[in-house]
Amino acid sequence: MGGVNTQVLAVVANVTVVGSTLDGFLSMYPAGAAPGQSSLVNFAPREAVPNLTIIGIGTGGQSTISLVTPQGAGTAHVLIDVFGWISTSQYADTADSGARFRPIPPSRLLDTRSTPVPAGWPGGKPIGTMEQLRLPIRGANGVIPDSADVTGVMVNITAANNAPGSQPTFLSVTPSATPPGAEPATSVTNVAAGQVKANMAIVPVGADGSVHIFNSLGATNVIVDVLGYLERGADASTLTGRVIPLDAPFRAFDTRQAAFANTPLGFGTKEEWSFKSFAESVSLNGVAIGTQSALIGNLTGTGLTPLRPGQPVSTYMTIYPGNGAPPNSSNINVTPGRSVPNMSLLSYGTVGTDPYTISAFNFDGSIHYLLDVYAVVLK
Repeated sequence: MGGVNTQVLAVVANVTVVGSTLDGFLSMYPAGAAPGQSSLVNFAPREAVPNLTIIGIGTGGQSTISLVTPQGAGTAHVLIDVFGWISTSQYADTADSGARFRPIPPSRLLDTRSTPVPAGWPGGKPIGTMEQLRLPIRGANGVIPDSADVTGVMVNITAANNAPGSQPTFLSVTPSATPPGAEPATSVTNVAAGQVKANMAIVPVGADGSVHIFNSLGATNVIVDVLGYLERGADASTLTGRVIPLDAPFRAFDTRQAAFANTPLGFGTKEEWSFKSFAESVSLNGVAIGTQSALIGNLTGTGLTPLRPGQPVSTYMTIYPGNGAPPNSSNINVTPGRSVPNMSLLSYGTVGTDPYTISAFNFDGSIHYLLDVYAVVLK
């Protein structure tokens, strides 16, 4: 990968599978590491399916991409848009680098289907063909500081592309406006006609304290939930807010497996998971890295089943700190017959004496889900 140096621990990239010939999944991991069980993108034929990743740098400064098509020898194109990189603690801080990550409780910044929306954008109006919306970030909702030290934001972006006459499209989120008549060079999510699709993104904040959301085709409603922000100027003697990638993605659980009782999560139900053993086992050069506030992992929902045979069903899943209430946000939207992934920030909560718990909530039907961990956030 061009420009990679010895101070790079990982890259933040959006990986999109395009034009696959068969069903399958894509994995990505540091070169030289064992592939493990993890998956990053699940796809069906002829789709364009994206997902964000934070992937460690392996042998020769490279990462390995593995395409698996169980039905036969399939092919697919892969697009990789790099948004940033994570440094070692030895990297010298400068005016435009060295930001730390600050997780926050999920907060809804935008829903174009309702009001209020950013100044100058009519409530209830989707983003049209080649249109863009300016979304203020600094100071937003009182959960992000109104400070020039806020240099980036982590958001979950849901494209609700299910209005009558919808068209296949992509969304881009950029720190500055795209010139009229032009298209951005990168995308954060691709959606088919009639589809509702979420994708996590880490985006630089522009000089005006905002980001700009661009829609390519049709009329697409957009929902944005903020998960955290990047802030420079941290005390160099602390580790708070550092993001540490794992040596390779780690499958934390898969509810389809006997080890996890092969039991899907039911209608309107939540369950809790403890990550205490995992968090205490994470080490760097053989030394425990210390307390953590969150993990970053790929959540995949699969095998959605209705309450009664033949009943229409679609659902969303929300993952949130243990012992808390479900927030007004979602991580994935799933329909029957599909496996839907989305990289997610999962902040820990405390249950009893366990400070490393998360809760999972399913809205409708019953669904299996799995989680592959890619990185942790230090507290």
